[in-house]
Amino acid sequence: MKEQIDTIPLNDAFDSGDECPFCWLERKAEHSTIRYVAGPGASYMEPDVRAATDDAGFCGTHLKKLYDYGNTLGSALMLQTHMTGLLQDFRNGMEKFEIPAKRSIFAKKPVNTEETWWQRLRHRQERCFICERTEYHMARYYHTFFVMLADPQFREKVEHSKGFCLRHFAQLMDLAQEQLPNAQREWFYPVVMKLTEDNLVRVKEDLDWLIAKYDYRNTKADWKNSRDALPRTMEKLQGLHPADPPYKSE
Repeated sequence: MKEQIDTIPLNDAFDSGDECPFCWLERKAEHSTIRYVAGPGASYMEPDVRAATDDAGFCGTHLKKLYDYGNTLGSALMLQTHMTGLLQDFRNGMEKFEIPAKRSIFAKKPVNTEETWWQRLRHRQERCFICERTEYHMARYYHTFFVMLADPQFREKVEHSKGFCLRHFAQLMDLAQEQLPNAQREWFYPVVMKLTEDNLVRVKEDLDWLIAKYDYRNTKADWKNSRDALPRTMEKLQGLHPADPPYKSE
């Protein structure tokens, strides 16, 4: 398959040697989005970007990553307008709120399907601009991945990778039912399942040896590939890169 702008990230991911190419892509997409909203280009000053961040806000994980990134003024300005909107919604809910009457213990619980204002507030708090934009990029990567599987050279690259973390493995298996052409299914399922299993075994063996090294009888034994077994195990389980330093503004 001829190299195109949308295939470059997938090839780079599978060439990276990461325990999961989609973790590698996800981290790149997340960093790109953090830089987009709080980086040198000052996208947070654009009205459409500010409107989007005001509407979605940020989850706790990405609030911390914005803090670590280091653009104090940019983050403060985004949160200022976001909180202004939240405070207005809060006040509107307070104005319309009526204290519910005390019910008898024998009374039936009223059926009320209408969402309360604090439930709407909670749902807003569950959204995150960075999560949503990262997921948008990941959806494109998944689609490109399934298209690229038509190329024998790319399939070979997949076969020689370190497999996938369990989170992205499950996502691939779900999406394959919708996006994978019939011509690739006989190859995809057995190869990807076996590839993932083999690499889970490899990482677990490294973890086992890491633990064994704490036995005094193995003090002088070689570490083999176990020194970083703990963070690699965490990545295989949840797609984390716990050893990464905070992503900071240059």
